[in-house]
Amino acid sequence: MTKKSLTREQKVYQELAATGKYYNTGKVLIGLTYVPKPPQMTQSEELMQNILLGNYRRLVSDRAMVYITVVLVVLASLLVACSV
Repeated sequence: MTKKSLTREQKVYQELAATGKYYNTGKVLIGLTYVPKPPQMTQSEELMQNILLGNYRRLVSDRAMVYITVVLVVLASLLVACSV
């Protein structure tokens, strides 16, 4: 009885299964195409990605900045006026 020779694909599957990282069912290797999830992004990484993608939204709007500036100017002028 002659032994059937293995194809190149079967040899590669056997070598990969021999590493112990994959389980060979005879037809497929379980875990061969497994890709682990990327780690969770930090807040600074998320901010940089949003800036690069154009999705950046400021925490303080322009209208609020104008309001804060006007309040600070009024307070500074009152402080100067009271100290004279």
